[in-house]
Amino acid sequence: MESNPLPPFPILGLSGGIGAGKSFVASQMAARGWAVIDADALAREVVAPGSEGLAHVLAAFGTGMLTAKGSLDRPALARAIFGNDPARRRLEGILHPRIEALRAERLASLPPGTKGVVLDAALWVERSRAHHFDAFWVVDAPESLRLQRIMARETWDETQTRARMAAQITGQERVLHGDWVIQNDGRDLDPLLDEAESALLSNWQTCRRRKWILDMNAPFSPDHLRAILEALLAKGGDFAEVFVEQRKACALGMDDGRIEDVLASDTFGVSLRLVEGETTRFADLIAPSVAELLEAAGLLAAPGKGSALVVPALREVAVPTPSPVSQDPSTVALPVKVALVKSAETLARKHGESLKAGAVKQVAVGYGDNTQSVWIASAEVSGSAVAGTLARDHRVQGVLRVSVTAGDGEQLQTGYQALGETRGFELFTPEAVAKTVKEATRLALQALEAQPAPAGTFPVVLSSSAGGTMIHEACGHGLEADLALAGMSAFAGKLGERVAGEGVTIVDDGTLPHKRGSQAIDDEGKASSRVVLIENGILKAYLQSRKTARTMGVEATGNGRRENYRHIPIPRMRNTFLAAGTEAPETILADLDRGLLVKHMGGGQVDTVTGNFVFQVTEGYWVEKGVAKYPVKNATLSGCGPEVLKQITRIGNDLAHFDIGTCGKDGQGVPVSDALPTILCPALVVGGTAEPMPSVL
Repeated sequence: MESNPLPPFPILGLSGGIGAGKSFVASQMAARGWAVIDADALAREVVAPGSEGLAHVLAAFGTGMLTAKGSLDRPALARAIFGNDPARRRLEGILHPRIEALRAERLASLPPGTKGVVLDAALWVERSRAHHFDAFWVVDAPESLRLQRIMARETWDETQTRARMAAQITGQERVLHGDWVIQNDGRDLDPLLDEAESALLSNWQTCRRRKWILDMNAPFSPDHLRAILEALLAKGGDFAEVFVEQRKACALGMDDGRIEDVLASDTFGVSLRLVEGETTRFADLIAPSVAELLEAAGLLAAPGKGSALVVPALREVAVPTPSPVSQDPSTVALPVKVALVKSAETLARKHGESLKAGAVKQVAVGYGDNTQSVWIASAEVSGSAVAGTLARDHRVQGVLRVSVTAGDGEQLQTGYQALGETRGFELFTPEAVAKTVKEATRLALQALEAQPAPAGTFPVVLSSSAGGTMIHEACGHGLEADLALAGMSAFAGKLGERVAGEGVTIVDDGTLPHKRGSQAIDDEGKASSRVVLIENGILKAYLQSRKTARTMGVEATGNGRRENYRHIPIPRMRNTFLAAGTEAPETILADLDRGLLVKHMGGGQVDTVTGNFVFQVTEGYWVEKGVAKYPVKNATLSGCGPEVLKQITRIGNDLAHFDIGTCGKDGQGVPVSDALPTILCPALVVGGTAEPMPSVL
């Protein structure tokens, strides 16, 4: 791949919500000698009087957007697009390319000796660009303080101000992307800026190298890949693809003090795909040569009836990873991994003994890592034109799973926890491992003291620690475009309609740093993105692969995923979550008169057509008058996902915890994560083994 064109000095991305003080922090960095390129200033420049940008805005929105002096009436334009998605997208289509071109021009004009540059913009996260910098800083402030600042600066009343604040993503979501979070709440920022700047200046080159993955050695040259694409299109077609995968994996299993499983694999495979209309032809080959790939491509092309297409030189696309790795686990010796598993097992027993002597009966520890390099060459046909691209990604997964079984002579109960992210072996710090092990042990021992769950229909508070299992299973699968197209989704045909309560926003984001579903590109070479599926209760989009996007006449969203080279990519979730609200979680719980508090969820089943679900509760508490009275066991939750979305009445501000898993669909599994803030579901069916209690409706 070509060398990265980034400048020879650090690039700092800076963002923050309205009223947080982002511009103030930018001015502080300017005072420290950093160049600042402000997106707001660029946006004003591209629509200056007499500019091409202003002419396009007026053509789209009318001459009523001009002031008496001939400049753009920005308040009038803001009113025209506020709450109007098509108008907002039309404006973004005019402004963003021009702002990007002007930003690139200004960046290129900076001298090589520049200390560093701050790229200041409000929408880096929304535009899926927060990981494109050597560091990304988020400026945040309490909501009440932001409200005061905005009202002192603007002419808006409180209702207008809150509406403008609500129109942006939440600070909690923005913080998930930040390398540093600058709390601009009136404190002296100099010490924090000193620390953040020092860290950036000392490691930006290492960070850049890891983010942009500059040292991947491809098994085939771009010319070889182009020749294979041409062979696929020798008799026409709409889309051709070569998916090249190298993978190293290791798995260890310890049960009851014995290492029982040691698995290692090193695979190299290639798949070929040719799409012609609604027909897809596919082949996969193990460790093939170029000659074997050309032969296979010819076989796939043979049924075609069209003319041969010429594929131009492939345009090499470099996309940074949101999950840079410090220590690739494939370079870590097996004895080190064995020692990690043994230490986790020993700690579980020791911690269990300290909590309740003799209670821990069995401990199982599983370790896994996966290092995958992919190169994806594709040729997209549009009329008589063919566009060829070559994208790449290096993905690393690590996971430690701990299962502790405890008994008291009458029963056995199990506690489970997993530690997993898109990180290297650096993930497994002593602190992180100890936290995982101790939580699994606590859950097992607590379950021994739990009482049978009551049965009935009750209000249920789902804590943020429960993870987003309900969002993923009961709602997320129904938002995958292939299921919607097949009529196998409760959300099919409902774009633009209200499908959830006010304030309910569901996002799927493949750019979240180090989350289990994150990657630079999907398995079709499309850059990962942030996709808003439901916004304030309105269905906005489905998760799209190239094929489903072509069928629906929309852009692919970077959700075409496959388990490995032997599979065809299909629309899949990545990191799916319910966006944070504004309420304190403790207030939501305090107002629960009688019902269930769920802190950990287990597995379950869902019917994507109806949205009906049944989930296990692995940690739950019966609540009366806002107080958790006792833990419960053997509880299940059942309901209908779309109906639950409509009934959610309260949403907490505590989005932080993501559960991890491997999502299965059509016979293939991919790594995912999910999350939600604390929420109140006014009525869910609770299954339990205790005597039924009067339901609360």
